[in-house]
Amino acid sequence: MITVGPVEPALGHRAVVLKLTNCRTAPITVNGYPDVAVLNARRRTMNVTIAHGTSYMARDPGPTQIRLDKGESALAAVSWSSTVEVAEDKASGTYLAVARHRGERPVIRPVDTDLGTTAKVTLTAWCLKFPN
Repeated sequence: MITVGPVEPALGHRAVVLKLTNCRTAPITVNGYPDVAVLNARRRTMNVTIAHGTSYMARDPGPTQIRLDKGESALAAVSWSSTVEVAEDKASGTYLAVARHRGERPVIRPVDTDLGTTAKVTLTAWCLKFPN
C-alpha cells in the first residue's frame, strides 16, 4: 500500500512523503527509487524532469536494498520548488502516480504540485527513516 502525506511548504519549496507499507504476508524488497510521475487534472503525464537526489526539503539516503516484513514501511520524499525563472506559463500538477519500482502498476494520489516554471521534481530513494 502506498500513501502520500500532506504537502509541506518552506520558503517556496514543497515536499510530500511517500510511505510504502507491506500488507502482504510474505516479505517484499525495495531497492532504489520509487517510480513517480506528475499528472495533470485529466490524469495525463506531464513533461516534468524527475531527478534523484537531495533537495532543499529532503536528504537522499541513496539506493539500498530494504526488506519489509508484513506491516513494515519504507519512506521516500518527492520535492519541488515553486520558482518562476522566466516569463512563461507555470506548471501545476494535480496528481502523483507512484509505484514501488519501475514496471509496477502505479497508484494515483491527489497532490497539488505548483512547479512554477522549473518543471522539475526531486526524488529520494526508499529508506526506513530519513537521514538527519
